[in-house]
Amino acid sequence: MTRNLPRYLMTFLAFGIGLYAIANILLPDLRQEFVINMIDASSATGTLLHFLAGGIVIIAGAIQFSARFRAKYLHIHRLLGKVYVVGCLIGGVAGLYLAFYSTGGLVSHYGFGMLAICWIVTTSMAYRHIRAGNIRIHQDWMIRSYALTLAAVTLRLYLPISQIAGYEFVDAYRAIAWMAWVPNLIIAEWFIIPLSNKKPVLT
Repeated sequence: MTRNLPRYLMTFLAFGIGLYAIANILLPDLRQEFVINMIDASSATGTLLHFLAGGIVIIAGAIQFSARFRAKYLHIHRLLGKVYVVGCLIGGVAGLYLAFYSTGGLVSHYGFGMLAICWIVTTSMAYRHIRAGNIRIHQDWMIRSYALTLAAVTLRLYLPISQIAGYEFVDAYRAIAWMAWVPNLIIAEWFIIPLSNKKPVLT
């Protein structure tokens, strides 16, 4: 139980943020001022596509990390994998577009822009390797991809923390544009290195 606590916490937060994102599509009255400002600054289509795709993939990805689920429901695992890849590509392209309208100027634009590009690249690499039958390498790239997906969680943790700490919103947002995902990738590599020392599984 204790050993699995981080995964349970990740899954809980992922489902919470995923359902919140989808609720913003289905229930416009629940949209907070921050979301409304995103729509006004860029476009409703880009914002809602990013929220919808992001909400779906963060939930789908969390389910995929259960080894028991993968073993018992392989066909569902493969279906969710396809949903995840398509969702990441849609969400990544929409995110790249939205990056140009993000609050905080060039620092935020580059931060969120790089996040979107890395999200697309890591997901594409994961798909490429599973198509080639390189399961171990596929898993490595999926860990990286999902670490970037979880930027949706870390961003929403850092924002209230920065406000409680008394930082100006714009200053904090510039930092969070990078902090929301760069540390995630570093942690992902910490998990990947022990896995990569094992012989890749080919099918």
